[in-house]
Amino acid sequence: MSTPELKQCFTTPDGQVFDTKAEAMDHLRQPKIKEALMSLTDNNEELCDWLIENMDTVTDAFDTGSIKRVTKNEKKLLIKALEAVAADGNSAFKFIIENSEAIVDSFRWPTVKRMTDEEKAVAAKNSMVAASDGNEELADWVLENKDAVLEAFDAGKVKRQVSEKAKKALEEYRAKQAAEKEKAAKEA
Repeated sequence: MSTPELKQCFTTPDGQVFDTKAEAMDHLRQPKIKEALMSLTDNNEELCDWLIENMDTVTDAFDTGSIKRVTKNEKKLLIKALEAVAADGNSAFKFIIENSEAIVDSFRWPTVKRMTDEEKAVAAKNSMVAASDGNEELADWVLENKDAVLEAFDAGKVKRQVSEKAKKALEEYRAKQAAEKEKAAKEA
């Protein structure tokens, strides 16, 4: 007899079912992203579709040369992978199984050489030229419109508004800290 399993899922108004809320929200944002890209590309459907299909490639190209940190989601994926290795039961994986906690705690992305802005631009262009089958004109256009493209990719994301009360309290705190620092400097 199998044990019953309860699974949470997210259903969008169009009937699509997703395992995570983030996936469902991304699906709901697609029309807004397309609309923003269409206005940016002067209704160029082909360019808009290419940008949507290569969204990850474009955003990763702009992050080239930046220090990458391990996200919570990546840590969860690593834990799942190590659990799968442990579930396999192969004795060849004994070392990994015994040290899985240390592996998760110490995991870091390989170090990346810091690049100048010019080097980052060249690397980003090379990535996009490769993704677009050698279309340098497209890569140049994306680089020229980097901020607008990234803003279009964020279309539909709900951004929390900081309350005026919190802003005022932060300003007062900073002023108080500056006054204390100035007073301490005078006394020294």
